[in-house]
Amino acid sequence: MPRPHSPLLLLALSAVLAACADTQPPPPLTASETEPNDSAAAANALSIGTPLNGRIAGQPRDVDSFKFSAEAGARLKLTVRSVGVDPQSTLDPYVEVRLPDGFTVLEHDDDGGAGLESELRFNVTQAGAYFVTVTSFKIHDDERASDDRATNTYQIALTRR
Repeated sequence: MPRPHSPLLLLALSAVLAACADTQPPPPLTASETEPNDSAAAANALSIGTPLNGRIAGQPRDVDSFKFSAEAGARLKLTVRSVGVDPQSTLDPYVEVRLPDGFTVLEHDDDGGAGLESELRFNVTQAGAYFVTVTSFKIHDDERASDDRATNTYQIALTRR
């Protein structure tokens, strides 16, 4: 003959189930950019909600390229974090978002995020594949400069806002 369940046991089980339902999903896994990705033709795919780790290093004037698809009317935020992800990072990131033509700059940023980190908020006006470039601010505006320290690490993330 089955035993009747205690009301106290049922109440405890209900509390456990409710607590499980209120938990947040685990953070997305972070992958890394792959080299070479220094041109639009070799751009790494960037997906909304999936951050990527990267490094501006390996050549004196490294640029990392990414591309993502977006629908017209999308409201997006692009962040490039350096010391906020890796306190040992030496990168002052500079980022540009280019329209689907690959040339026209939609937005650019040097330090719109925390400290020297980059953050862009933008609205997509036309559907298509957009391009992003990340480099060091040090080499962005000085054609003679180089910056290829192995500690130039960053994390790029594209999210909806």
